[in-house]
Amino acid sequence: MRIKFSKYHGLGNDFILTRYIEGIDIPTLVQACCSRHTGIGADGMIFVKEDPLEMVYYNQNGSRAPMCGNGIRCFAAYCFDEGINTDEVVPVQTLAGEKIVHLISTSPFEVCVDMEQPLYDNHLIDVDEHENVWKREVCGVDTYSLFMATTHTVVFVDDAFSEKNVELGRRICHDPLFKKQTNVNFVQVIDDTHITVMTYERGCGITLACGTGACASVVVANKLGFVQSECEVQLKLGSLKIEVKDHVYMTGPTKKICEGEFVC
Repeated sequence: MRIKFSKYHGLGNDFILTRYIEGIDIPTLVQACCSRHTGIGADGMIFVKEDPLEMVYYNQNGSRAPMCGNGIRCFAAYCFDEGINTDEVVPVQTLAGEKIVHLISTSPFEVCVDMEQPLYDNHLIDVDEHENVWKREVCGVDTYSLFMATTHTVVFVDDAFSEKNVELGRRICHDPLFKKQTNVNFVQVIDDTHITVMTYERGCGITLACGTGACASVVVANKLGFVQSECEVQLKLGSLKIEVKDHVYMTGPTKKICEGEFVC
């Protein structure tokens, strides 16, 4: 079997994209394609459904996730390049609800995504506690958890890119409090309009960028009074602009890396 694919990245967060395939074991395919040594290699895989336009997202370990911030920008670029949808305003269905993508430019390809509102209900974060877990000490540090298109936990640190955050991220992600694990964002506040973020993603580990994580980090930092409602999030390979208004808006680039066929 040969599967046509394209590979894109959003600030280093890389994805394999293809049209949705019926009648196959998708989790197994995802693991094979995303393998860095025996496959194409990627942080995740995105399938495109049409009528209505839907983003079906999987982590590299084959687990399904509600959506992905960097991924939805890559999804929009793939749909534009393939002629699936070239409109300036594109509604995209996801497991986290409909997201509206606004095209800003095509060279480089950049969009603004309406990420809707952050939510704080325990059942959305997949915890069984009766008390809200917005703020909780986990693994010896203060954490802030919310649903920002997917489950996120924010930790404020002096150095976002410190190596010690890798193990701490793994421990928090797998803490029994979070029944389906959580994405962990290490946030370093630079000033009231700039933060630096590194994210340990569930089902993947440390990634170069996380769009929903950048949104969650600004939401928490703004709620605590550390930053203004418009904030630039510095990641390892670039930055995202996040605005917290009635909804949360994420603006950033994406780039096509390659295309080909995966033989399986």
